[in-house]
Amino acid sequence: MQDANNEFLRDCALYVRGDISEIKIKGKPAVAELFATTLSESRKFFIALQENDLKKVLPLLEKKRAASKLLREKTGYVWPL
Repeated sequence: MQDANNEFLRDCALYVRGDISEIKIKGKPAVAELFATTLSESRKFFIALQENDLKKVLPLLEKKRAASKLLREKTGYVWPL
């Protein structure tokens, strides 16, 4: 199980960095949507960081934090990225 979790986190990091274009998330639709939203917000934040535009970064950081918080509240999963 730990290997599957490590592989999932690796794939998430690759997605956030833009190294891969999609991730398949299995499970209950509501939970999958929470993960998808958190991944999307994390990727948008990472892209803004690469562009060095502070005006874009701060609002995207807040959206990423909100998505991570909702994921934690609904699933108990602490988003590491």
